[in-house]
Amino acid sequence: MKNRERILAEFQAVPENTLIMTGKLYREKFSKQMSETAFTQAISRLSKSGEIVRISKGIYCMPKKTRFGAILPSDREIVDLFTRQNNGVIVGYGLYNSLGVTTQVSKRLTAYSSLADEQLKQIGNVVIQKYDLDYTNEAKAVIRLMELLHHYNEIQDIDYSAFLRNAEALSKQYTEGAFEFVQRVIRYPKRTIAFLREALNYYHVPNSLSKHLSAFSNYRFPRMEELYEASQQSG
Repeated sequence: MKNRERILAEFQAVPENTLIMTGKLYREKFSKQMSETAFTQAISRLSKSGEIVRISKGIYCMPKKTRFGAILPSDREIVDLFTRQNNGVIVGYGLYNSLGVTTQVSKRLTAYSSLADEQLKQIGNVVIQKYDLDYTNEAKAVIRLMELLHHYNEIQDIDYSAFLRNAEALSKQYTEGAFEFVQRVIRYPKRTIAFLREALNYYHVPNSLSKHLSAFSNYRFPRMEELYEASQQSG
């Protein structure tokens, strides 16, 4: 079997519209059989012939074919490629919508991922920001909580009750180890860390976040009591 046929067989072995990162495919399946240049040229020829489709740099698929023509992967399928298993997490309005914090929908889907091949990668309406993390459940809980707190003032049509329910649920999943791990890479500002400390203390979750903050600084963030009052007024 020729190299071209072996590569095509890899695309045929998975369901149509399955996104394949060709760099990863080369390292795992072809690095001992052919040079990277030969592999790249074979991928290019398969793309030009229409047997596979280029979605973005280094990302291809065998499109789903219907009687109406080829159907390419959706934005959600692209995000799923970067966030499956422990490789990433959805943030932005995709996160807020999934938590019920707002009904506002953005055309853009955003995610953090360790799989991106560049610091900021845009694929159509999808934006992937590269953060090299092991996205465990604990790490993802910290990121979701930090994202809610960090962007609190920017979330349009925010549902205060849903915000507080999620803040409490995610606070209960908080671990010091996960926070330290995430903070070393993403580096949220001290104002957000102070807001996190406020939430954790309110929900009686032990933490040592004061070591990240200055006792002489006046960090600006909403107090939990104020948020609960706002939720009662809006309800």
